[in-house]
Amino acid sequence: MKHVKLIGIIATLTALIVQTPFGASNVQAQNKSSEQTAKTTAYTLLARDAKLTGDLELQNKEKGTFAAIHNWNSTKQKISWNTNIKKGRYQIRIKYAEPLSGSAITITIGNQQLATLLKQTAGKDKYQEFDLGVINVASSGNTEILLQGIQLSLIKNKEGKMEHSQSLPNLQWVSLTPTDKTVDSTPADILKSFKGKPLFDGKTFNGWTGNNGKSSMEWFRIENGAIVAGRMDKPIPRNEFVRTIRKYKNYELRLKYKVKHTDETYNAGVQFRTRQQTEKGKTNEMVGYQADIVAGILGKVYDEQRRWLYIGNQLDTPANYNADEWNSYIIRCEGPRIRVWLNDVKTLDYIEPYYNKPYPVIGAIAHDGFIALQIHEGIPCETWYKDIEIQELP
Repeated sequence: MKHVKLIGIIATLTALIVQTPFGASNVQAQNKSSEQTAKTTAYTLLARDAKLTGDLELQNKEKGTFAAIHNWNSTKQKISWNTNIKKGRYQIRIKYAEPLSGSAITITIGNQQLATLLKQTAGKDKYQEFDLGVINVASSGNTEILLQGIQLSLIKNKEGKMEHSQSLPNLQWVSLTPTDKTVDSTPADILKSFKGKPLFDGKTFNGWTGNNGKSSMEWFRIENGAIVAGRMDKPIPRNEFVRTIRKYKNYELRLKYKVKHTDETYNAGVQFRTRQQTEKGKTNEMVGYQADIVAGILGKVYDEQRRWLYIGNQLDTPANYNADEWNSYIIRCEGPRIRVWLNDVKTLDYIEPYYNKPYPVIGAIAHDGFIALQIHEGIPCETWYKDIEIQELP
């Protein structure tokens, strides 16, 4: 491929960005319109020229294209470049070494963002090139190109469970090559496009049912336009759920909740892409992702009755959180990507590594499922849910 040939040239250049016309001389390129120029100009961003935020380390700086960014082990760290770039569609290609699986990054240019699960390489020093997808650059000009990790690579913990706790890849360069392929990126401010419809009418349980029939519904009622889960007059003997009658796959779900409680052991959550537990004696349970409502655990997603752990890595937490007041959850599911916002703060950006392959012992991870509201067994408490809306996505 032509842009690969650029890499040998780049080693001798000191400029931050190398721009090389394809199939035309520099003079000819200058005479073309900006749109045509965007189709004939590639950009390569070297590790040695990046702005590093956090405790990232640049190794082999003197070796040009072989310089690499190491110690990428946190979602708080950032790698960025600033360059004058022409508008257009670009194929993103990066060269990195990643000995483990399951890590994921986002690439943001202007208001467009591309999220991708990274492939495993042959070893920590075995650098390989991979195409990550196509991003749309909406306007020409000086623009920041930002790389950020959203989940670390997988490794077994002491309990033998796979969790995201290892570092992200060592990175040598990123290239942007003009293309006419379909765009994979989406707006970075995706929440502004929400066009939801009520999933709960505020008056009846139309469209909802108890996960375990009437016995589950004894723990749910409607009051003041909200679904109230639990009771304040007696302990909850087991987990109970009220769920949608139909299943959903790709969507953005929004709701508000608050908790009435007597101490900090309250426990509830919002389940999505979830299924009924079929094991004997556990038919009250559900199997799937759950955005938890637990004291001290803000915006995390637990894999209920399946992997029995919190998935991904927490990106941030909202300030001044108070469970006694109304809080908002936004849950967006698009293929293998799951994003969660608590009180408008993004807490999780997760790409399911087992979306298209079976998880050991467990098997396939469901691509769709019910939406359910939980009250956990334990102390007398109530979790109130209201303003439940959904926008289904392609």
